[in-house]
Amino acid sequence: MNNNICILSDFDGTITEKDGLYTFIKLYAKGNWEEIEQLWVDGKISSKECLTEEFKLIPNLSEKLICDFIQTMNIDSCFTDFYNSISELNIDFYIVSDGLDYFIEKILNKYNLNNLKIISNHAEFEKNKFNITFPNDFKGCVNNAGTCKCKILTNLRKKYEKIIYIGDGTSDFCVSDKADILFAKSGLAKFASEKNIKYFQFNNFSDIKKTMLNIT
Repeated sequence: MNNNICILSDFDGTITEKDGLYTFIKLYAKGNWEEIEQLWVDGKISSKECLTEEFKLIPNLSEKLICDFIQTMNIDSCFTDFYNSISELNIDFYIVSDGLDYFIEKILNKYNLNNLKIISNHAEFEKNKFNITFPNDFKGCVNNAGTCKCKILTNLRKKYEKIIYIGDGTSDFCVSDKADILFAKSGLAKFASEKNIKYFQFNNFSDIKKTMLNIT
């Protein structure tokens, strides 16, 4: 295995044990955030609109509250070993998320995983509020996603011969048939099965590591 292969992975609910961004919104947003979330799930609004509107419903927050929340977020217990293994094999790894880099970086820092490549929406915490921007959107994105995973994969095709994708949910649907190898669980596994997209089921990153040794 060499650097002609790269791995793209979703973050929330894939690397983390639970969807941290959804959990954060569920805990702190006021008002009709569930209706907004459902509109996104039903494809009636974009993830950009969903995130922007949901965060409008979050009142002023303290840094301590956010730090306490980060401490409740855990990653897959097998992920660090997986990441170390593929690094030794010279396989590039990218986190590709329609979530927020602010949370991704802080959660990874808990585990001393400080040098991972992250492609995601951007958030800054200022004056007790989050300011969200979308540096990785794309005008031609079919779903008008905050982070267009299909465009990112297409761009990386210029550099890599084989692309492996790992995901679990709605934000992974569009890109799922564009990877050479797909690892899926939860909602993504159900979607791939319904759409006859070939995939490998996984429960944790140990499963992925074992399967990769046999197929790459």
